[in-house]
Amino acid sequence: MLTSNKGKKAYELGGAPIKPALSSPPPPLTDIHAHLGHVGERLGLEELERLYKLYQAAWDEAKLKGIPASQLPFIMDIGTRPGDLTQRRKNFGSHPFVLFSAGLWPGREAFLDPGASLELLEADLSHDSCRALGECGLDYFHMEAECGAQIALFEAQAALAQARNLPLIVHSRDAFEDSLAVVSSLGGKIPVIIHCFNYGPREAEAFLAAGCLLSFAGNLTYRKAEPLSEALSIAAKGQTFLIETDSPYMNPTPNRGRPSSPLDIGRTYAFAASVLGVEPTELIDAVQERSFKIFHFVPGV
Repeated sequence: MLTSNKGKKAYELGGAPIKPALSSPPPPLTDIHAHLGHVGERLGLEELERLYKLYQAAWDEAKLKGIPASQLPFIMDIGTRPGDLTQRRKNFGSHPFVLFSAGLWPGREAFLDPGASLELLEADLSHDSCRALGECGLDYFHMEAECGAQIALFEAQAALAQARNLPLIVHSRDAFEDSLAVVSSLGGKIPVIIHCFNYGPREAEAFLAAGCLLSFAGNLTYRKAEPLSEALSIAAKGQTFLIETDSPYMNPTPNRGRPSSPLDIGRTYAFAASVLGVEPTELIDAVQERSFKIFHFVPGV
């Protein structure tokens, strides 16, 4: 996730939500990393309602055709702040295609009282609707806390994820070595997703060797993003990659710089398929199966 304040300044026009251009509705596809609250802020509630209708229609049609739940598209709404799950469940929990994570992004709010922040996180993780811990991790670009404090909070959350047998969603920006050190300590015991992967092939190989999965967002499609395509090709060898939007950020080309929603993810799927030389439907089906196994996982079952 990019910091919300920075993103807001970049995407607002005169303080009003940016309206997307009208076009044929894109097919709903699984998006394992979205910030629906911020999507509503950037694009407006009408766009959220359009998104809900398209995903619900896909679910309704699938039920009529007897398509199994494992093949239904879903959206993972990502937690970033202490105790934010209650409001997100109130806003989006009525939609069966929305799943939730809870986590502490390395921002100032989490570090005001790290102990209290972790207590609120543990309460959020107790909800059955919470399918993963994150996003959490290290951000040495914005540096809203010193490195030692960030590492300590990240380690505490990694330990919580392992104790609860939950997937861990990792934010890592300009912090490759320290991020790798923390995730390596998990020994591949739980799924670890390096979200919005933005390093190169060397770092990809190291994270994959530590048992992680790499998740690629719209920046995969940008000019001069060849290192990301190389990383995707490496991850594809072991089928250890996922696709996301990180919406409302990282809108794939040709709409780079505009706010995105989960409805934009199809262009990233298509670009990834072209990089790997496979049909988009083949890639979509493979990522869908992988994502379902990770996030619909029920401990003990």
